[in-house]
Amino acid sequence: MTNEKIDELKTQAADLGNDLKHKAKEAQLQGEKAVDDLKHSAEELKLKGEKALDDLKKDASEQSSEGKEVFSNKVDEIKAKLEDTQHTVQDKFDHLKEEASHKLDDAKVKAAELKEEAAAKFDDLKAQASSKLDDLKKAATDTINKFKG
Repeated sequence: MTNEKIDELKTQAADLGNDLKHKAKEAQLQGEKAVDDLKHSAEELKLKGEKALDDLKKDASEQSSEGKEVFSNKVDEIKAKLEDTQHTVQDKFDHLKEEASHKLDDAKVKAAELKEEAAAKFDDLKAQASSKLDDLKKAATDTINKFKG
């Protein structure tokens, strides 16, 4: 081989070396770009995940608040119904008490009337018995006087 051929091969080798350096640099840049893209994508996914988690927490909090509000409203409704029922029961109790009081008063009046009737009948029977007793005494005295006389 000649020097010229060797120089040409050296030049080609140097050109290939330079091309390899450029291609290696380009490959390195593309690798770094891919790594940066992956990092960027990972950051985006991380942000999306954090946003989704925050949204989930917010939704859970809202649902919990709504649940508490619904429960509180139901408790308030039940308390109101209980108060209404208590008032209704108290009103009915007062009404029954009043009716019982009137019936007791009526019974007392009726008892007093019956007592007066019984006393009048007793006085009448007493008078009849006294009259009969007087008649019997007179008859007995007459009978005794007949035997004596």
